[in-house]
Amino acid sequence: MEKIGSTIKGIYHDILIDQKGHVIEDRGWQTNTILDGCRILLAGFMMNETAGGIFSLGVGQGDPAWDTAGAPAANPVTTTGLVNRYNPLIPFSELDLVYLDQNDQVIAGPSTRLQITATLIPGYPVPQAPSTTFPLREFGLFGLLNSTEIMINTIRHPVLHKDVTSTLIRVIRLYF
Repeated sequence: MEKIGSTIKGIYHDILIDQKGHVIEDRGWQTNTILDGCRILLAGFMMNETAGGIFSLGVGQGDPAWDTAGAPAANPVTTTGLVNRYNPLIPFSELDLVYLDQNDQVIAGPSTRLQITATLIPGYPVPQAPSTTFPLREFGLFGLLNSTEIMINTIRHPVLHKDVTSTLIRVIRLYF
């Protein structure tokens, strides 16, 4: 199906910090994939359905084969979940959401730009024994439409090993 007009865009930025507050890794801004679930959620909102907007952020291990073969791009139409999702998800109450202006500066009122910051605190996610790190290869934002979980966006990225003492700050920007 052809998309008419400008498209919704998403970018993200990961910063991994050690227990002393030093930056271990900064991957800079990267694009992510906006899924049709985002458009469905927006359409549901416009039709006065019970649309809950962003509900949570999920992270996952993805597929270890991606480390050598490269992660396949998510299909915007058919991707509806993470390949290997970690539970529990990070709930909305633990996400920091702000509106941005045209220069990506925080503003008070609604705008066409939204920034979501998730802080994966030490101990989250929990590594699976005997490993001492959790291999992160994917993430996604999830919304609710009529009590049904809808995946909004996702990215599959090179593995990022997060140990139990480090903090990952993941900043996501959505441009509507």
